Amino acid sequence: MLGFFMGCTPTHHLAPNERLLWKIKLEGVEQADKSAITPLYQQKPNRRVLGSPIYLNLYYLGKRFYNPERIQANIAEETEDYNRRIQRAGSDSVKVDKLIEKKENKLNRLQNKKENGNWLMRTVGEPPAIFDSLKLVQTQEQVGIYLSSKGFFRNKVSATTEVKNKKVYATLQVQEDKPYVVSQHTYQVPDTAILRILDENQKESLISVNQNFDEALLTQERTRIEQLLKNNGFYDFRQQFITVEADTSYQEYTVRLSTLIANPTDTTLHKIYTIQDVFFTTDAGLNRFGRSRDTVELSNIHFLAYDQQIKPRILQRKVIIRKGQTYSANRTLNNQRIISNLDVFKYTTISYTKADTVTADPHRGYLNTQINTSLLPRFQETTEIGGTFTEQVPGPYASMRFRIRNIFGGAEIFDIGVRAGIEGQLQRNVNTVGRRTEIGADMGVTFPQILVPFRTNDLLVRFNPRTRFSTGYTYVDRNEYTRTNLDFSFDYIWQRLNIHQFSFSPLDISVISTPRIDPTFNEYLLTLQQSGNPLNESFKNAFVSSINFTSLYNTANYNQTNDAKLFRLFAETGGLLWNYVAEQFKDFNTYRFAKLNLDYRRYHALGNNMTFVYRANAGVAKPLGTSRALPYDKYFFAGGSSSVRAWLPRRLGPGSSALINKTTGETDYLFEQTGEILLELNSEYRFRMFRFGSTNVNGALFLDAGNIWLFKERNTNPNPELYVAQPGAQFEFNRFYKELAVGTGFGVRFDFTFAILRFDIATKVYDPAQPQGSRFVINEFRSNRIFGNDTQTTFNLGIGYPF
Repeated sequence: MLGFFMGCTPTHHLAPNERLLWKIKLEGVEQADKSAITPLYQQKPNRRVLGSPIYLNLYYLGKRFYNPERIQANIAEETEDYNRRIQRAGSDSVKVDKLIEKKENKLNRLQNKKENGNWLMRTVGEPPAIFDSLKLVQTQEQVGIYLSSKGFFRNKVSATTEVKNKKVYATLQVQEDKPYVVSQHTYQVPDTAILRILDENQKESLISVNQNFDEALLTQERTRIEQLLKNNGFYDFRQQFITVEADTSYQEYTVRLSTLIANPTDTTLHKIYTIQDVFFTTDAGLNRFGRSRDTVELSNIHFLAYDQQIKPRILQRKVIIRKGQTYSANRTLNNQRIISNLDVFKYTTISYTKADTVTADPHRGYLNTQINTSLLPRFQETTEIGGTFTEQVPGPYASMRFRIRNIFGGAEIFDIGVRAGIEGQLQRNVNTVGRRTEIGADMGVTFPQILVPFRTNDLLVRFNPRTRFSTGYTYVDRNEYTRTNLDFSFDYIWQRLNIHQFSFSPLDISVISTPRIDPTFNEYLLTLQQSGNPLNESFKNAFVSSINFTSLYNTANYNQTNDAKLFRLFAETGGLLWNYVAEQFKDFNTYRFAKLNLDYRRYHALGNNMTFVYRANAGVAKPLGTSRALPYDKYFFAGGSSSVRAWLPRRLGPGSSALINKTTGETDYLFEQTGEILLELNSEYRFRMFRFGSTNVNGALFLDAGNIWLFKERNTNPNPELYVAQPGAQFEFNRFYKELAVGTGFGVRFDFTFAILRFDIATKVYDPAQPQGSRFVINEFRSNRIFGNDTQTTFNLGIGYPF
C-alpha cells in the first residue's frame, strides 16, 4: 500500500491550466529566523513523506469513490423520507421535534460530504495545492513586513517560479541588508512616581542599546511595563497609555526609541491604590431570601456565609491580600491560585471596587477586595474500568475512589479507593505467559497546611502547603509468588506557582510479606544465593522504612504541545531512623540503602502540530551497611512502554550480561532483571497525521537507548544445566557506553483530549547481550512476527505519552 501511494503521480489529476505547487525555496535569509518566515507562506505545498505526497494521493484515492450526483440524490431521498415520517407523526409534537432534529443532522452530514468530499478526502487526505500567483505575491508582502518588524527596514523580497511537469518550484529571494540597531532608549513620563519605578527596574527592561530593532520586543516591553505598574498599586493603568516612538533620522542604520507614558484624561496623575477592606464570601451565588449572611472578622478579613462550613481561621491562612497593602496584580493571581488549589471550591474570583473615601492626597485611592467562592459537592465518587496490555496479553482492571471534602471543617480532603486488575506476566522459568492479579486499597487525608508541633501561622502559605497522611494495602498474586504490602506515609507537599512542586516524606514505611513462593522459583533464588547473588533477600518478609524528597519542575501542558521542560529529582534514604520499630518484629528483614533518580525531559514545539521531545533518565541505588540487597521495589528496571520500548518490560540488562540457551545457542529474555544503576536516553518526533471526527490521530518516530547495571558482578543463571551465564552486569566506565541497548520504532496516538491511547511498535537496533561484532540486529526485523513470540520486535499499548 505504501508503495502504491508513493508511486502515484498527482499531476495526472490536474486540469490543463492547473499547476501543482511542489516546493518553495527560501534564499538569502542569513540573519533573520527562517523558522518564523515559513509560517507566513500564504500557500504551502502538499505534505510529503519520503519525498512522496502521500496525503494528496490519499485524497485522490478517496475522490475515486466520490460521486456528488449520488449524494445529491441521497439528500433528496432523505428529505422526502423524513417529510413523510414527520407527516405521519401528526400532532405528536415530541416525536415531530425529534424527527426534525434527526433530519437536520442527517442532511448536514450529507451536505458536508457533498461540498467537502467523503471521509478519506476530508479527514486523511489533503486537497491539491493548486498554484496561485496572487498568493505568492501576498507571501512576498508578508515576508517583507516581517523583516521590517525585525529591523531590516531596507529589505527586498522577490519571487521567481519554474514549472517542470506541471509542478511549480517557487523561489523567494530575500535581500536583508543591515538591520537597524537601537542607539538610544529614553523615557518621557510626566508622572514622577511612575518614572521612579521605571528607573528602579531598568535592568528588567527588554530594550537595550546596541540590540537589533524588534517590534515584538516593543510589544513585550509594553506588557512588562503594564504588569510592573499594576504590581505597584496602579490599578487603573492600561497599555493604551504606553506608546513607543522610533526615530531613524539621526544616523544610518540606527534607531532612537522613546517610551512615552501619558497621564489619564480625568486627573493629572495616575492613582496608586491601597487595600481598605477584604471580604471573603464562601457561598457566593446562594440566596436565602429574608436571611443575611453571618460575618466573622479575623485578621481584618470579613468572612461571609449563611453557614460557616469551613473554619475562618483555616481560610485566613490562605488569604495573602491584606488591609493596608498596595494593590498588586501578581498577588491577586497568586491568591486566586492558592484558594483554588484547596480543591473544595467550584470557582474562585477576586474583584475590586473603588472605595468612596476622601483622602488628603488626590493621587491615592482605596480598594475593597471581594473574594467570592462556591463550595464543591462534599462527596465525589469516581469509577474507572479499562484494560492493560502487558507481555502481549490483554487484561481487565477496575478502580473506584470515594472523596469527602471538608471532612473536619478545615478544608481537608479524605480519599479512599479500591482497585483490582489482571494482566499477562511472562514467567521466569518457562517460555509461557502466566497471570498477574493485583488487588489493592488505600486511604488518606490531606490537610491544607504544614502540620508541625509548633505554631505555624503563615508558614509557606504562598506555596500551597499541604500535609498528607496515607495508608494502603496491596495484594499481588503471580505464578512465582504471592506478595502483600502494607504501607504508611506522612508527606509534606508545597509548590512554587503551578510548575514547581516539592514533596518531603519524613516517614514512609512498608511491611512486606511473601506468604507463597513457587518451588521452581524458590530453587532459582537458592541457585543465585549459592553463587553470591542476594536476590532472595528481596523476597523475605521485610520492614522497609525511608525518608525521601521529590522536586518536580514541569512547564509542559497536558498534551505536551508547548515548548517546555520537565526536571524531576528524587532522593531517598532507607533504614536510618525507623528501623528500631522493626526490632519489635523478629521475623522481618530490614534494609539500609540510598537511592537517587534524575529525570530530565525537553519538549520543542516545531510548529504545524510537530514536536521533538528528548529525555535523559539516570539513577543509582545502593545497599548500605550490612544490607546485601535492596528491597525488590527499590531496584531499577529497563524495558517496556515507557523505557526502551524494543524490550519487554523489565527484560533489558544488566549491562552486556545474558543467558545463553545451551540447546539453541540463542540469548534468552525470559527473566526480569534488576539493576542498581540506570541510564536511559529517549527521543521522539511527534506529528499530526489526520483527524477522525473530534479525535486527533498523531504519529511518532522514536529512538530509545538505555540499560541497567550492577555495582558488582553477580550470577543471574537460574538453571546452570540449561543456560550459560554471560558476564557483563558490572558497571565499568571504559565500556558502559558500548552496552547501551538501542531500539527504534513507530507509534500511533489517538488524542481524545481527556486521554491519549498509544500504540508503539519497536524493534531492536543494537543489543548488548549479543556477542561483540553481532550486536547490530535491526536486519532481523520481520513485519509478520510483531505479534508473535519474536524477541526482536515488540508491540506496546499505553495510556498517555511515554515521557
